[in-house]
Amino acid sequence: MKKILLTCGAAIAAIMLPACSSDDTTKNNQLTPIELSRAEIEVSADINDFSINILKAIVDQNFEDRNIAVSPLGATMVAGMFGNAIADEDLTELTKALGLEGNDLTALNSFNSTMLSTLPSHDKSAILKIANASWFDQNHVQVSDLYRTVLQDTYKSEIRLADFNNSATLTDINAWVSDRTDKAIPKILDKIEEGDRAVWLNALYFKGIWKSRFDKSKTKKENFILENGKTTEVDMMREAKEVAGKLYRTPVEGYTGSLYGPDADTKNIFTITMATLDYGNGAFALTAIMPDARIKIKDFIAENHDKLIAAIAGEDVFGKNWNPATDVIFPRLNLSIDTDLVNPMIALGAKNIFTGVDMPGIGYNANKSMIVSKFKQNIILDLDEEGTKVKVATAGKGSDLMSNLPETAKFDHPFIYFIWEKTTCTILLEGVVMNPNEK
Repeated sequence: MKKILLTCGAAIAAIMLPACSSDDTTKNNQLTPIELSRAEIEVSADINDFSINILKAIVDQNFEDRNIAVSPLGATMVAGMFGNAIADEDLTELTKALGLEGNDLTALNSFNSTMLSTLPSHDKSAILKIANASWFDQNHVQVSDLYRTVLQDTYKSEIRLADFNNSATLTDINAWVSDRTDKAIPKILDKIEEGDRAVWLNALYFKGIWKSRFDKSKTKKENFILENGKTTEVDMMREAKEVAGKLYRTPVEGYTGSLYGPDADTKNIFTITMATLDYGNGAFALTAIMPDARIKIKDFIAENHDKLIAAIAGEDVFGKNWNPATDVIFPRLNLSIDTDLVNPMIALGAKNIFTGVDMPGIGYNANKSMIVSKFKQNIILDLDEEGTKVKVATAGKGSDLMSNLPETAKFDHPFIYFIWEKTTCTILLEGVVMNPNEK
């Protein structure tokens, strides 16, 4: 896969324009673009490539009309932390799965460090908290000085040596996650098992207020069309101010199928609806992309890897015929999703870390006796008329062994979403909404 280097130029141009919202959320809150080194720009491109790959892998392995969510930033933070304890060919395999070129984590460490130091203060009207922690079994693990320095200085990680045979350690781990996700995720691990030696954690909390808020008085019940053709009634919000929304209409040669939804008789027209809704000063945004109702989400993601990456950055990649959307109709969301990252990472080529590796960073050498036995995320997404709350906990556990279209972007059937930072294209959360009523 050819890597796409993005400068987010289109996105940066858009957010530097004066705000059109009467809420005036940008007053005394001007955006200063995050500056990345050349190496960090390369990593940003690598991670965006990984973001689409991991989304596709999750869809391929767990897709049964379910809502899906994953935080690429949380996943790469935890992978970076345990990755710095790995060496040689095992590290090469992991970095390749993450989309990174070569097995040197220096650039990834630098990128993650920059995100930790810049993202939380990027928008004064938003709340973004990112925290890392590492627990090690004091009876079996010896943390090297070099590895300790990387965890503390680069990842701002708390380091705790604890007795993994004591039930209080599990309580402390879950309490750490709960405290840093506003109590929304009270538990990330069910138990510490015999042979567990390390736990790496990332917690991400985001609260963004829409630059142009939805009018609560206009929210009403409407049908959302499921992929099986059935409908479910959901709360649909309306935002009747100018937005960065587009509706594309491009021909699809030879396409004759009609699964469900509107335009069933327009067999050679493929419609894509896309909208980008800004938070606060425009540093963060939500981009939603909804393919034609006849195209399955799974197929759309598989066939549009590069276009999805470029579309997030504001490039017109789905066609030249488009109409700007002056109205957005979007479902209110209250989703709780658990995502297992082990099998998707294996699908991307990271096998050794789940079957046996050396981890010299914590004193496991030359016998391939350490495995990452768990790599998972617990995610809460609340999206309403005021804005969006995202709470993510990521854990890795180391163990032994358009013409004639209405100018409305109405998201009334399955769609993909990205919550991202505009100047670096860093994705905080991404996923697929198949059914807004699924909890």
